[in-house]
Amino acid sequence: MQNQTEIGERLHRRIGKRTTTQRRLDIQPAKRHEMVIAANILRSSAEWYRPFLHEKDMAQHEVDESWGEKEFSRRQFYIGRSEGAPVGIVSTQSVGDMTYIGYIYVYDHQTGKGFGPQLLKHARDVAWQEGKRGMVLIAHPKAFWATRSYRRFGFECIATTRAQVLDWRGGWLKPYYEEGFELYQYLF
Repeated sequence: MQNQTEIGERLHRRIGKRTTTQRRLDIQPAKRHEMVIAANILRSSAEWYRPFLHEKDMAQHEVDESWGEKEFSRRQFYIGRSEGAPVGIVSTQSVGDMTYIGYIYVYDHQTGKGFGPQLLKHARDVAWQEGKRGMVLIAHPKAFWATRSYRRFGFECIATTRAQVLDWRGGWLKPYYEEGFELYQYLF
């Protein structure tokens, strides 16, 4: 039978291994001139979506300079940096008592390092501080890397058909909807 010290030491080694691989992000509001960084991060994974996205929706992933101007004016962007270098973005937008996460992306070469959950936690903290009831986002079910992360974080899929997604808040998501996307919700 193992004693408490041996069990504790083994557990500490396991936990220590997990925490040393995850670097903490410095997440700050983006400035207008930094939207080029946000666009680069978004474009870095565009090819992942090509096999299942409707061609007209690829423009939401292969963004150009005009995208940054338009999006910066309607939602708050945050850039996450690790050791000073940008690695990911998240955007929030107020929808009554909820926060809509329009973009949450990590550079394609930075995935799997725990940056996505840190960006989601930041969005959650912002929503909480603003007195929101929860958060929503849309995701394509074939973007399994994203939907798996959202579910692990605590999001629940609440609408799967186009009609259901577009019915949310009287059609509020219509300008953002991409074919085949589902609606996910996280409540506090």
